[in-house]
Amino acid sequence: MFGRTLSFYFARHFAKMVGAIFLLAFLITALVTYFEFINRVFQGEGTAGFLLAVVALFKVPSLTEDSLPFAVLYGSIAAFVIANRRLEVVVARAAGVSAWQFLLPACAVGLLVGVLATTVYNPLAAELRSLSNQISAKVFSDGSKPVQSTDGDGAVWLRQQSGDSNSIIGAVQSYDGGLGLVGATAYVFEGDDHFRERVDAPTAHYEPGAWHFSNATVTSVNANPKQVADYELSTDLSPNEVKQTFLRLDSVSFWTLPDLAAAARRAGLSTDHYDLQYNVLLSKPILLLAMVLIAANVSLRFSRSRDLGRVIIAGVGVGFMLYVVTKIAWDLGSGGLVSPTLAAWLPAIVATLAGVTVLLHLEDG
Repeated sequence: MFGRTLSFYFARHFAKMVGAIFLLAFLITALVTYFEFINRVFQGEGTAGFLLAVVALFKVPSLTEDSLPFAVLYGSIAAFVIANRRLEVVVARAAGVSAWQFLLPACAVGLLVGVLATTVYNPLAAELRSLSNQISAKVFSDGSKPVQSTDGDGAVWLRQQSGDSNSIIGAVQSYDGGLGLVGATAYVFEGDDHFRERVDAPTAHYEPGAWHFSNATVTSVNANPKQVADYELSTDLSPNEVKQTFLRLDSVSFWTLPDLAAAARRAGLSTDHYDLQYNVLLSKPILLLAMVLIAANVSLRFSRSRDLGRVIIAGVGVGFMLYVVTKIAWDLGSGGLVSPTLAAWLPAIVATLAGVTVLLHLEDG
């Protein structure tokens, strides 16, 4: 039997390597995000330095969620290679321990990291992301600073109608569950194609039946721009329809997604993106397990391999390929072309089964 002491030793060694690489990715992301805010949002203004740091720091946890599979992959490769360098794997094999036995602690840690990432880290990251957006809204509420997209996705636009007029409204960020907008712009038309005015405001908030733009600049045809403290734009959109457009799922907790999907379903709206995000988070432990198995396939036999570099590059390449395929499947699921459940679970399950199959061939013939 595989001893408890040896199991905890391998598990601790594996967890340290994964944690170290994830911490490194976290710190790099924090620095890049902070300097990006300086250049793109505050334009180097020193008076907003503290709020700048808070806004940047609160966004980092949600930004680093996508780096977790790579942290597990690289941490696993590093842990297995170090174990081979120290001849720990050779000694374990000589003592009659199979590859499956000393791989089990690493798999258990990978699954545990995935469970914690879904149930603890994701809700914490979503809450901090929501607070960051609220702070951004307060900072920009006076309209003294330019608002630019800091999420890399650009503005989100929505066409709406109320009575005989219609308008196009967009924003670079949202808060308050998608009902509050930062960097809001609206193009207002009379009828179908007669442009009336443009409205720009640092913040806007939805209330049933109307949008309220704070400190808005209204530019009309053949008229000079004018400042309006509270510009009201009527709308026939429901709160659920507004959330469907402007709510960012990276600011929604794993535990809140089922309620949002149920509310959208009752309103007769599509729930594909909610269902996809929920299943993606549910499948994360299996995805991380697949990363551990990929690392094991390229690292456990290093003591018998003459070309370490080629083997590790192959592992990194397979990991990136899995990540790309997973992203493509998620895009297909969010677009309704594939079932969200299938899009979320299939890549992780197939990669896990492939990893087990290759290990069975290499270790057991």
